[in-house]
Amino acid sequence: MYKKIIIMGVLSIGLSSCIGYKEPTKENIDQLKKDSEIATHINIPDDWIFDRQANARSISYEWITDIKTPQLEGLIQEGMLHNPDLIIAKEKLNQIELAMEIAGSDLYPSVSAVANTSNNLVNESQIRRLALKASWEIDLWGKNKSAQMASTSDYFTAKYQNILLHQSIAGMIAKAYYLNIAGNIQENKIESYILQSKDLEKLYRIQKKVGTANALDISNISAEIISLQGYLEKVKNANIQSRRSLELLTGKYPEGKLATQNSFNPLKNGIPESFPLELLEGRSDVQASHFQIEKAFYEVQQAKAARLPSLSISSTLGTAGSNVEAINSFFSNPLLKVGGGLVSPLFNGGKLKKNVEIKNSQQKQIVEEYSKTVLNALNEVESSLANLQSIERQLTYSQSAIKELENNINLTQKQIKVGANNSFVLIRKQRDLLKNEMNLINLELQYRIERINLYMALGAKNFIFS
Repeated sequence: MYKKIIIMGVLSIGLSSCIGYKEPTKENIDQLKKDSEIATHINIPDDWIFDRQANARSISYEWITDIKTPQLEGLIQEGMLHNPDLIIAKEKLNQIELAMEIAGSDLYPSVSAVANTSNNLVNESQIRRLALKASWEIDLWGKNKSAQMASTSDYFTAKYQNILLHQSIAGMIAKAYYLNIAGNIQENKIESYILQSKDLEKLYRIQKKVGTANALDISNISAEIISLQGYLEKVKNANIQSRRSLELLTGKYPEGKLATQNSFNPLKNGIPESFPLELLEGRSDVQASHFQIEKAFYEVQQAKAARLPSLSISSTLGTAGSNVEAINSFFSNPLLKVGGGLVSPLFNGGKLKKNVEIKNSQQKQIVEEYSKTVLNALNEVESSLANLQSIERQLTYSQSAIKELENNINLTQKQIKVGANNSFVLIRKQRDLLKNEMNLINLELQYRIERINLYMALGAKNFIFS
């Protein structure tokens, strides 16, 4: 009678709650984050670009949807389905999910079938047994529950890392797409200069016949055409390689034949002056690091519980049979055994105590890594905004320089017609103009890439485009 009461009491304790198990409350996790040495050393300036009060839903994303095109949207969707890295990552996440389920199974009894036979070689007797054996470690201190929750936190870490990978691939596709468009514009620009130079070469040959040009003028322009053709070949090859990168990112064979548009879409919307702080808290890498803190919290509990006594119960239900007449029926001799055991660590050279210290140290390390992740997030946003502002100023200077060079070339051409200047000066100025125009194309490209970088730094809501 007393045994039954004890067994039922133990079962009720195991089923209802774990005495030593604790949930990582928001207050506990926030306190761990505040205790970070990295965080305490950071002094946030008064003119910080983040608004602590604003809601994340209040921000407008028109400044990123400006770069959206139907082709780019289709390429990103294709990449989300067929990119090799994403396919591999999907299987890794599936493995972690299965491991999480395995960790949870330790909370329940395990049942196994036992069948064996033994022979006595002296009297030739034989005994056969068939039984079901059940065992269950009562999770008094929450060791198994902590292990399960640590595995769950590990799953959510992997899940957010998987989301981050999707975001990164989408960003890489968008950057490769605009890199290819810039290459197309550069190709067209150089081809246009080659045609202009060839027209100028024809003009010089005609002028030579009437004595207003000489062999040096023709040689200068011919050398320029050859130089431009070499430059064009270099740009074409780089553009083919960028197409291959774009094809590879979307899971296609890298032929280098993917066609994109030959111009940039205009950017109509400006960048907001400030952003809700909540955006950074929702970044995938920050969320992944947060769940790592939770995992470390559970692992500390698990290590502490491992130092305490463990209680387990077991039972066996089965039958036995023999060729000896005294036990002649295999099914007429049922066996039922119920037992329990208490195991407590006494001496292990301080291994379990040191393990708790290790887990505490690992928890502190992970908290510091969280702070570093947040610091890197702040740096990415600040850097992208600074780059965007700088590129805007550079665009203004570059456009003004191009206008001045175009005007200067027109004046030089007029001087050549009246013999006050020569072809070498004209070619040098045309080279300067081409150099500035190519730089303007690169600035237009960088401006769009920095918008993508800023979007990624803010958490890349809905990957690249909503």
